[in-house]
Order: sequence, then C-alpha cells, then structure tokens
Amino acid sequence: MLPAFVFAVCLPFVVRMNESLSRAIGYVPAAWAVHAIGAVFGLVFMLPFAGRSWVAAASTAPWWSWLGGVIGCAMVLLATRAVTTLGVAGFTAVTVAVQLVVSAAIDHFGLAGSPIYALSPLRAAGIVLLAIGATMVVRG
Repeated sequence: MLPAFVFAVCLPFVVRMNESLSRAIGYVPAAWAVHAIGAVFGLVFMLPFAGRSWVAAASTAPWWSWLGGVIGCAMVLLATRAVTTLGVAGFTAVTVAVQLVVSAAIDHFGLAGSPIYALSPLRAAGIVLLAIGATMVVRG
C-alpha cells in the first residue's frame, strides 16, 4: 500500500514537471530527456543491487513486457499535452477514472497474464462513482 501511496503523491508533480520541461524544450525532446535521465538514474541505482542473473532471466519475459518503455514514453508525451488543457487536477481525475476502468477489465478478463478478479456489483458501482467524480472535476 505504501508504494502505491508514494506513487500517487508523486505522479501529479511529475506530470507538472514534465509539462514544464516540454514547454521549455518541446514535447518530443522533453519525453526523450525524461526517459534518458530516468535510464541513467535507474542504471546507477540498479548496478550495486543487481547481479548478472537478471540478464539471463530477461529472455524468459514475454515479448510484450518489453513494450513498457515505449508505452511509457508515449504516456509522457500524452500527459504533457493533456495537462496543458485540463490542468493537473483534471488530468489526474480523467486518468485515474480511465485507469480504474481498464484495470477492472484487466482483472476481470485476466488480460496480460493477470490473475482473474471478477467485477463485482460493488466494484462496478465504485467505478461509476469515480467516473461521475472525474466528470465533476473536469467540468467544475
């Protein structure tokens, strides 16, 4: 729970920082810079903790799992554009609502190798309420 909480606290700031950088240097260069800096930081952080075993294990990952970086780069581009028109709160409201709908579908159908968690009426009601709340934030 704590990692999810920290992620949730950081995300609006990261989106705002990326948007600010994109206004200064452009959307595509900003997306590249964010990922290049993240890659360098990740490499420096990973080296002391990772042995060579992860290289051998990499071949066991499904082919589609390697697309996370591509999708992540596209997400930075999309987020920096969207936050410009929606603001941070509107952007966050829309993305959280849509993420919940997609996440519930992934859980319900077991997509991308996920274990199946059926969509209960209570869970569905929560999703509807969140969508109503997101609409209120964006229009408000």
